[in-house]
Order: sequence, then C-alpha cells, then structure tokens
Amino acid sequence: MAPGDTLNALLQQLGVNAETRTQASTSLAERFDPRRLRPGDRLTVTSLTTGQPVSVAIERESGIQYVVTLGERPSTRIVPPRLDTRTLGREVDIETSLYAALAAEGIPTRFAMDLEVLLGGLMDTARDISGAERLQLLWEEDRREDGTRVGPPRLTYMGLADPSARLEMVWPKDQRAAVMLFKDGSLVETKRFPVLGARLTSAFGNRRHPVYGGVRRHDGVDLAAPRGTTVMATAPGRVSFVGRRGGYGRVVEVEHEMGTLSRYTHLSRFASGLSVGDAINAGDTLGEVGASGLTTGPNLHYEVRVGDRPVDPLEEGQRIILGESPTPQDYRSALFEARGRLKKAIGTSGLVALDNR
Repeated sequence: MAPGDTLNALLQQLGVNAETRTQASTSLAERFDPRRLRPGDRLTVTSLTTGQPVSVAIERESGIQYVVTLGERPSTRIVPPRLDTRTLGREVDIETSLYAALAAEGIPTRFAMDLEVLLGGLMDTARDISGAERLQLLWEEDRREDGTRVGPPRLTYMGLADPSARLEMVWPKDQRAAVMLFKDGSLVETKRFPVLGARLTSAFGNRRHPVYGGVRRHDGVDLAAPRGTTVMATAPGRVSFVGRRGGYGRVVEVEHEMGTLSRYTHLSRFASGLSVGDAINAGDTLGEVGASGLTTGPNLHYEVRVGDRPVDPLEEGQRIILGESPTPQDYRSALFEARGRLKKAIGTSGLVALDNR
C-alpha cells in the first residue's frame, strides 16, 4: 500500500466487483479497522481460474495477516506471523557523536534516541561524549522467512565505557518490567516505559507547541509509536479516570501511592472492560496509542503528577512511582547474564576487563 490508498480502491483496481468488496470490508471490520491500514501493508487477492475471488489477505508491517475467506458466509481469521528472532551484537568506538557512530556501522540509529532518553539522569549524550568512549550493544530483530525485518529492533544490553567509568543498561526478558541502569557494576536506577519501542518526540519542560506555535510548558513526554501499539501502566495503582478530556482526547489516569498520578492520553481506544476503580499492576494494558484530541499524529502523551505538580516522567516521576526493591542479587544476575550473551554475540576478548568490574 502507498500513501492515500484505501482497501476499497485497491480491490477495485484488482477487478473485484462492488458486492465482493463490500463483503470483504464488512467481514474484515469484525477483526480489523480498514482505516488503520498504513503504507507498507500488503494486500493479496486469491482467485479461481474463472477470476472469481476466494480470499483477501492483508499483511501488516508487523507480519500479522488478516485473511478474509469469501463466499455465502464470509469470515476473517487472524494468522500470526512466522518470525525468526535474531540476536545481534556490535562494538563501536565513538569519535564524534553517538548517532554518527551508529550510522557509520549500520546499527539502527533509533538506538541513539533510546539511549538519550534512558541515560538522561546520568549523562547528556550530546554534550558529554568526548570521543574516547566505546559502545557495546546487544539487540534482537524479528525477521520473516525472506529475511525482511518486521517491527522495530529491541535493545537488550548497552555498555558505554570511557576512561573514568562504565555505564550499562539491561533490558529484562519481560520487556514490561523495568530497565536496569548500572554504573561500574552497581545498580543506580530502574526505568519503566508505558510503550515499548516508542520514540521520544517531545521532552518534559518548555517547548514550541506543535499545533499552536509559541513556547509553552510541556507537562509530560510524547512517545511516538504506530497507532494501535499497546499502552501499559508503569506502576501498580487504581484507575481513577477513563474517558475523553479536551485536547488530551481519550485519557486513562491511574492513582498510585503518596498522592501520585500517572496520565496516558491521545489513546485510540481503551482496554476492554477498563473501569474507574479497577486495580492495576505494572505492565497491565490500559489502551492503545492513537491520535485523539489535539495532536499531530499517533503518540502517547504521558504524565506523572505529585499532587497537582507535574514532574518529569522519565526522571523524578520514575523514582516516585516505581518504588521497586528486588534483591541486589537479582540485579547482578541479570547483568552477568546479559554480559555473557554479549560476549557470545560479538566474540571479543575486550570483555575481560568488563567481566572483572
């Protein structure tokens, strides 16, 4: 599909008559909203030798397929993708900037933004890079049988060393859990995000408003992700609001301990059955990313408030609402396991010093 394409128009181009197009669209709508089709999705029509269509299949960028079987009683089934998960590891010296180092080595440059967000409380990746750092990355990619990558790559480990210190990050196997940040082998922070694989498009604080223009205070962070991406609670609590609210569009609010509240906005839909008063655990689904309310495109606007005071959700907000205390041994085990996977992936002897920290 290309920008501007619609299901009806494409089926018409393929010679499918109006009655069959209506059947296909009606049946598909029971499982998938055709308005959510995006450039890059693939449409396949299977026909008999007589030219009569017998099925219509839509393959999303994620690899999932919606297959409509035509006939007297059309039906739609969902076919999960057949994917191979590959683990990749790379080591690179940073000479000028993190982004330039990734681009030069063919490493996904989106990792530069991920690391900027996650390291925000420990370093400024634009200002503090001196050119003497070595970066080690381990990540996973899902690929189809033909080798095409599906969905965004997922970081599982990062090591950034300079002459004075070593920073490391470990992503848990269950990516709904908190990311662990270490300095010289000791845990210094944990961070959890409401959307996996999102891209930070607007940080907390003053910014130029994307719709109204002019500089205004931004009480949260904007995390861009495809429409329909799952939005998860970042900490346990109780749902205090589900509904529409002005420029926020569709909103879910969760109250936590000590008068703290997390807010998730611009949703395309709410989780099925979600109601005010529901008890929520970290990682529970609240809804899906959308563009409801005042926004320029699909994203999650995420806030954390203490009383009525907004705080940076990726810094102070994380420390306030997480309140986690797994044992130090749990953290150390996760770190050593990640180091072992990195060593296996890149096979460098340069990890000896790392393992001895």
